[in-house]
Amino acid sequence: MDIIVQVKDRDIPRVIDPSGCLGRGLCALLKAKKNFIREIPMKSFKYGELDRHHLDIYYPLTSSSAKTPILFFVYGGGFDTGERSISPKTFGLVYACLAAFFARRGYIIVIPDYRLVPNVEFPGPAEDVRDAVRWVVNNAHELVSSGSPVPNLDHIVLMGHSAGAVHVSTMLFCPNVLPADDPLRPKIVAAILESPPFDLSAMTMEWPSAPTHAKYWGTLESAKANDPLHLYRRLPNEAVERLPKVLMVEGEFEPDFLIDAGDVFRKEVKERTGVQPKKIIAKGHNHISLNWALSTGEGEEWAERTVEWLKELKD
Repeated sequence: MDIIVQVKDRDIPRVIDPSGCLGRGLCALLKAKKNFIREIPMKSFKYGELDRHHLDIYYPLTSSSAKTPILFFVYGGGFDTGERSISPKTFGLVYACLAAFFARRGYIIVIPDYRLVPNVEFPGPAEDVRDAVRWVVNNAHELVSSGSPVPNLDHIVLMGHSAGAVHVSTMLFCPNVLPADDPLRPKIVAAILESPPFDLSAMTMEWPSAPTHAKYWGTLESAKANDPLHLYRRLPNEAVERLPKVLMVEGEFEPDFLIDAGDVFRKEVKERTGVQPKKIIAKGHNHISLNWALSTGEGEEWAERTVEWLKELKD
């Protein structure tokens, strides 16, 4: 991961091109693995009525009749950008690279698109994620074809990165999005939260990202009241007890405000439950590189540890 270590800046907009596609960035490594990544079977489906309501499903290379767990990945993009396949900059290999990595380790991977600012406000994208999960559960027969594994609809993992992790958290922590008695809840066994802005208490309108946050939540005050930390704080104890297991993942070179927010959230969970969520540090990675590196053969240690954590849930 020498490419990433050479990127000294931690500011998210400033690490995207150096990490990805300038010089010999990760895009060059991905391009070299294009056939390896594209070997994983993929199908696309429409899960709702809007243009952004599409999802891709990636299947393990197996003909096993055993039921296969499902992992939903919700990408980030600062609330106003993002797509399930970033083209042409990454040759269409992000986020197929992530899907290929986890599919080769026994998971059916679902990557949905969702609505973006300025065409949506809180909690619209979390509702989109919920609807994508519900669509998969209700249409499992459409997902299976000859030779593809059978999805285990009672073993669903939600994984989100950055803004995507906010949407996963909102879905789980906001009863208006997913009521306590919703039949989806017991099917979700784990949530993997990759460096979201858990706590926006310190944000002011001078922050570069503040205007977008204010547009998404309506106002900056609403953003602070409805970020993942404060949604979690408002949950009653019985709702907290029914939440799925949480794994926190953090790049070694994240912006300080994301590291601090993660520490606050982790402490909050420990105080309420007596159990501190496990946290994996993606060594050598910044905010962008940890997911883009998957299937390159470099910088994958954090994801291997994540797979081991998921295996422990099934044991």
